[in-house]
Amino acid sequence: MYRKRTKKDYIVHNVALAFDILFFIAKNSEVSLEEIEKNIDASLYQIEKILEVLINRGYVNYNPKKKTYSLGIKNFEVGYSYLSHVDLRNIARPYLQYLGEKFQENVYLAVRSGFEIVYIDAYEVNRPVVVKSRVGRLLPLYASASGKVHLADMDEDELEEFFRDEKLVPYTSKTITDKNELLKHIRMVKENGYAIDDEEWEEEVRCLSVPVRDHTGRVVAAMTLSAPSWRIPYEELTGKVKDEFIKKSQELSERLGYTQE
Repeated sequence: MYRKRTKKDYIVHNVALAFDILFFIAKNSEVSLEEIEKNIDASLYQIEKILEVLINRGYVNYNPKKKTYSLGIKNFEVGYSYLSHVDLRNIARPYLQYLGEKFQENVYLAVRSGFEIVYIDAYEVNRPVVVKSRVGRLLPLYASASGKVHLADMDEDELEEFFRDEKLVPYTSKTITDKNELLKHIRMVKENGYAIDDEEWEEEVRCLSVPVRDHTGRVVAAMTLSAPSWRIPYEELTGKVKDEFIKKSQELSERLGYTQE
């Protein structure tokens, strides 16, 4: 039975075509429009429109003299970002292990992805009851401890964009969904140097997160402890656990070139 294509179908199809074109150029270094048309299953009109977007975004370069296409500098930025995360994981792993073993709770490394957090590494303990693994999961900035650490590092323009684009929906009864209350909370995170998720993302789960900074002073990741709330009292989390996490995050940040000055 024939199904009429929806707008979403066209968008997904064009995204797939964009990747096909990009990877074809990557494999062949420098190609002409005729070569792309011959090897990509799409109309000339579609190819030209997608190339126009890729050129404007910096993913493809066009040489008007030779009439050829090659990869743009934006691909290097994406690749470098990936490699930096790989390096970050390797450098951070001993710290995750130390903290995980010391407190016998799961410890995660999280980086920002747009207005969400993605967990890229973890040291997970072997206990009868632990927080479900978060590696590879996306969490909202405003409802997670690691996300709040990144929110606290945003400038006013970034925060304005965040509140314009994000709807603050509740995940539990404790999720902060009021803009003014969240702004006040973010200021406290910035002043204190750590963030708490007190059952705001998942019920019966409490988290503490601290910032990891690079040589520029910007937050590039967050180290986060997640534990059942009945096993780790709030006072303990904001006491000795917080102190040890801040100490280790400062050491890790120094490894990445950060200095207080």
